[in-house]
Amino acid sequence: MALRLNDDLLAIFNTNEFAVSATYRRALTLSEATIKGLFDNETIPTDAGGFVPVHQENPQFTCRTIDVPNVAYNDMLIISGDTYAVRSWVHNGLGLTVLQLEKQ
Repeated sequence: MALRLNDDLLAIFNTNEFAVSATYRRALTLSEATIKGLFDNETIPTDAGGFVPVHQENPQFTCRTIDVPNVAYNDMLIISGDTYAVRSWVHNGLGLTVLQLEKQ
C-alpha cells in the first residue's frame, strides 16, 4: 500500500516558513510549472591541489517527486531570479526528490 504523503509534503513546503517557489522548465518541451521546495546552496571544500583551500557552491532543491515526475538533465529551475540547470537527481522513494543544480 502506497503512503499518501503528497498533501503532507505540500504542507511542509510552506513558503511562509522555509520553502521557496521556483519555476521549473522542462528542457525538452519548454513547458513551465511553479513548484515549491527547499533550496540550499551550501559551499563545500574542494581539493584543487596546492595549499590554498577552495570552496565550491553546491546548490540543490528538495521538492515533491510528483512535481518533477519526468525530471531530466538540463531541465531548468529559476529561483529568485537565478537560473539553475538540473545536473542530477535522487528520488528517495518516499515522495521527495533532491535536484542537484548548476548555476547558469
